[in-house]
Amino acid sequence: MPDESKNNHHPLTGHQWVVFGPDWDRHPSVSQHLFSEFLGFSPVLWVETVGLRVPQWNKRDLRRSAQKIVDFVSGRRRRFATVPNGLTVICPPTLPFTSFKFVRHLNLWLVRRSVEKATRRLHFKKHTLVVTTPSQGDFVGRLGEGVSVYYCADQYALWPGINHQYVLQMERMLMERVDAIVAVSDLLAARLQRSSKPVYTLNQGVDPVHFSRSQPQQSSGRFEIVYFGMIDERLDLDLIMEIARQLPKASVRLIGQATIPFHKFASVANIHVEPAMPYEDLPESLKTTNLFIVPFVLTELARSCSPLKIKEYLACARPVISSALPEAERLSQFVHVARDRRAFVEAVIAASEARLSFDTQGARNFVESETWQAKALEFSQFVKELRSGKVTNKSPRTAREDPSAPSSH
Repeated sequence: MPDESKNNHHPLTGHQWVVFGPDWDRHPSVSQHLFSEFLGFSPVLWVETVGLRVPQWNKRDLRRSAQKIVDFVSGRRRRFATVPNGLTVICPPTLPFTSFKFVRHLNLWLVRRSVEKATRRLHFKKHTLVVTTPSQGDFVGRLGEGVSVYYCADQYALWPGINHQYVLQMERMLMERVDAIVAVSDLLAARLQRSSKPVYTLNQGVDPVHFSRSQPQQSSGRFEIVYFGMIDERLDLDLIMEIARQLPKASVRLIGQATIPFHKFASVANIHVEPAMPYEDLPESLKTTNLFIVPFVLTELARSCSPLKIKEYLACARPVISSALPEAERLSQFVHVARDRRAFVEAVIAASEARLSFDTQGARNFVESETWQAKALEFSQFVKELRSGKVTNKSPRTAREDPSAPSSH
């Protein structure tokens, strides 16, 4: 626990946060990484609510729904309500079928009751409300907040299984209600500029100390190629198979939660799909990695994302090859960008033969300037200026990321 005498003057103090986000600590999200930095300095009330997708009758969604019920009934989430670091997690009972007006009204009543009870207990007054998905727009302006921010980490309307028009409608309503918008990439920020609110670009951070635990590099006896993250529609499965076939003595590991079938991998012996593992255990499992890859199909969905994993890969101090995503292009000083499948496979082969250059020290210096603490400091300053009236729709701000420039944090 930080020294209280020092905390009073720390730049992360002076806030009271109410944050609507995904389940805390289940799979650390971008928003969890950011607000974890405030713990011990400013109190955080984290509100878990239903997501954007309507549950389907499948094993994954049924198990997830059952867990939500258990969380609420058992009070299991209360274990996070620890005074020393100032985190309180609540899980109000809500229904996922938000396309029905009566469900949204019911959810609003349930959430308001839970949040108001918690904020009274925490002595919050005119707190800062942060929402992270379009479906949370109903709560803005109704929870006693002083200011509100939409923290946008993705183009949610493009998610598979999502009602595109409905999500865009919710997002438009949300942008009308919040005081400001913070986006994790310039591409997202440009799309959100249609609102009349100030839009601030805050690129995602990384925990270099955490991923340095993947060092020192060890050998598994095979050239090891790794992807970790969601195994979903963005992945180019044919490209992954071609890499495995061109390098039959290499090992291709895909680590993460799978939402798509990958039965075509059955004919390729050196592709290994591994389940998602706890964030704390991930670096240790990467010690034998030789190369990281981001093999995405360049769809609108893929182009709109800003993969957190790229900076996490760089923090492991290994070469990285990526499809031509905007995030990879911006970090091309450290990431090898492949513009088609052939170029991607050739780059992987070059890496396996130690012919792919990688600026290890430059990448290390870069990720050390892009910590989540630095991003939290930037976010904190933006919100303080927003609350003081210094930020308006006439003066939107952008955090420009130049990998070659010294850190300004």
